[in-house]
Amino acid sequence: MPIDSNTLPDQPMIQKILTFSAAILLVISCGALVGFAHEAEENARYADLEVDVQEIDGMFFVDAAGVRDQILSHDSITGSFIADVQLQHVIEWVRSIPAVDDVRVYPGLNRVLHVQVTQRKPLARVHTGPDEADVYLDSHGRVLPLSPYYTARVPIIHADDIEMCDVAFDLIQATHEDILWSAFIDQIEVKPDGSVDIIPRLGSSRIHLGFMENLDHKLNKLHVFYREQIARGNLNAYKRIDLTYQDQVVAQRYY
Repeated sequence: MPIDSNTLPDQPMIQKILTFSAAILLVISCGALVGFAHEAEENARYADLEVDVQEIDGMFFVDAAGVRDQILSHDSITGSFIADVQLQHVIEWVRSIPAVDDVRVYPGLNRVLHVQVTQRKPLARVHTGPDEADVYLDSHGRVLPLSPYYTARVPIIHADDIEMCDVAFDLIQATHEDILWSAFIDQIEVKPDGSVDIIPRLGSSRIHLGFMENLDHKLNKLHVFYREQIARGNLNAYKRIDLTYQDQVVAQRYY
């Protein structure tokens, strides 16, 4: 029986049918792949745990082994299902270490869990008496316990209690990034009235700074005074240097 050419689909119509069929097959294939990937992800397990601790000025209050042990005391990680490990829990476990400042946790390639740790930076050590344990004050002014593994070389603040250290900490914050003053200040004594004395690493004088007003002006006066006395060879001639007088330095000799 002859076929009437008028009853056959035209070429554009055939092209549309083929394109539509290909699109349907593509959607079905993608859905299958997503399903397979989702199933594989649900069954994926961590292969390793990697810890990186950022070093701060050569200080080692936190080490990678300690962080790793802290995490492993809660979860073995390696071999655990990725979906079962709550990253927020890992962050909380690491932050419970006193010297930790910040934590970043993320899954990486090859199913490795990465933990990046930032340490707290001590700026001063506080001594309030023989009956109280010394502590550090970090860069935010927060109390940080001493470490049994590392001792920071920072100025020591002597005060009757931790609350009185605020004025001394203001001085340290103002000077710790200055190479000259950070090397100069060894100890700071806070008196009951809130005034401050500095005990320097250089020379044998006790420096009476007084209260914190006009701090920059007082430090400039002290810098000029020391520069002149070093030039004259008189660095150890004075037992007390008073910076509380306006536009002058009053120095008391040993003899």
